[in-house]
Amino acid sequence: MGSPIETRPPLASPELSIAEFLTLPPVRRGAPEVVAGAADLARSIRWVHSGEVANIASLLHGGELLLTTGMGIGDSEKARSGFVESLAARGVVAIAIELGTALETLPPALVRTAAEADVCLIAFHREIRFVDVTEAFHQRILDTRASGELRGDDLRGRFAELLLAGKEARDLLTELAGFVRNPVVLAGADGAIAYHVPCRSDDAAVLGAWDSVRRGGASAPRLVEQPVPLGDGSTGRLLVLELDATISPADRFAVGQAVDLIAIALMRDREGERLAGHRRGDFLAELASGTESAESELARRAADLGFEAVGPDLMPIAVRVAGATPGDRRWDPVRLGLARELAGRRIARISGAPGEGGDLQMVVGLSAAERPRIADLVAGALRRAVAREFGGEAEVTVCVGPAVSSWEEVGKELAAVGAALPAAAQVEQREWYDAELPDVDRLLWGLREDPELGEFVDRRIGPLLAWDEGGRANLLRTLEVFCECGGHKTEAARALQIERRTLYHRLARIEEILAVDLSHGRSLLGLHLAIRAHHFR
Repeated sequence: MGSPIETRPPLASPELSIAEFLTLPPVRRGAPEVVAGAADLARSIRWVHSGEVANIASLLHGGELLLTTGMGIGDSEKARSGFVESLAARGVVAIAIELGTALETLPPALVRTAAEADVCLIAFHREIRFVDVTEAFHQRILDTRASGELRGDDLRGRFAELLLAGKEARDLLTELAGFVRNPVVLAGADGAIAYHVPCRSDDAAVLGAWDSVRRGGASAPRLVEQPVPLGDGSTGRLLVLELDATISPADRFAVGQAVDLIAIALMRDREGERLAGHRRGDFLAELASGTESAESELARRAADLGFEAVGPDLMPIAVRVAGATPGDRRWDPVRLGLARELAGRRIARISGAPGEGGDLQMVVGLSAAERPRIADLVAGALRRAVAREFGGEAEVTVCVGPAVSSWEEVGKELAAVGAALPAAAQVEQREWYDAELPDVDRLLWGLREDPELGEFVDRRIGPLLAWDEGGRANLLRTLEVFCECGGHKTEAARALQIERRTLYHRLARIEEILAVDLSHGRSLLGLHLAIRAHHFR
């Protein structure tokens, strides 16, 4: 048995799992038994350290496996529990104790505390030389590093060829998935998938595994994870999921060596997206203005701009962010983040730089039957991208047109969803505004400057507006909620978060001020229309 030694890991050193450590020949000679933490053998060991002093935790950095005979752990139950707890607090992943020198068996307090602290506890039933164990571990690390450097050089060479050929980040991720024979996931700073590449497993299996990883479930696969700059000032995560093949330590090291080239590709994608965004914007503006080009020519131009149809139909979308301007540079990362997330979900899209009014236009590919689901996905992705760049309080209006079958029809509907945006931005916030349906708000918006509509509003709810302006209770809001609930008092009280008795009192006051009977359906309809029209004045 060797004397205690202090060792330090080299920079960017690969790691071995506890299970791999147990396969080392010098370790096997000690007849190792995993007494606690058998479910955590996939955890990585950064380094191996040996020592016999009670305060050994102060000499460690975290991630180590400690070799000891147990001489420094103390004689009392409290001391032994404290010994393990201090190591766990330091981040030590495993403790291997050789029996026979200081301990004949492992004390129950030691085993119990290790299990509670999620520290793997290993008993050696035969005497071994600790120096042999550390040398074997370190040699495996060096061998893995050398193999990893070769694999890393190979991978970097492939990536360099792709970059020189003008390929995008997604091409590098596809190459990486084939290289490590496993699915690859690029996650954004918010934890959502920006892009993913399956290998042999299908999309459903990859997304299911990703959900397990995010939840930290027991079914989550082993993985390689590396931080990666996304080119927009934020940092995401590059992950390789062990679904289709065993990830070797050399693969782990190689991924770490090549991640900087993926970061370069992502940064270049961002600059390229800015230029391409103007070209796409010009194309969409031309469509909306009523181009007379042939359908085949429009489809070819869309394909040249990166649109890869995944369904027979096309759906136009217009987006407005309150306060955003056409030249606002925050639109660039919004479009790039949106492109990544939709590409990761295999949703074809074409979106351009904002037009003169500062609104973003886009077209997505789909089949008509999928319209509600795709609209939900796109609207959610848009809102997340806007929240990252404009702030979580930014008011976002997403206006979705019908699914159509030609680019010529897309042009007409782009103009229609653009025209619907102002009205949509004035009504209550929705996940997305359906421009395909006839809408009262759209009608009222178009009539907002009509003097007869203004007179209608004043005659219907003018006295109530004057009441509220006097600094008294907001009875207009009470009436609006009551109308939206179809005159159902229980639902209205619940929506307003007030007691029914309070609601009854307010409704009585409203009837008195407006000289109406709120139990009459026609009166309620007229009041509701007047309130809706008032919002557009």
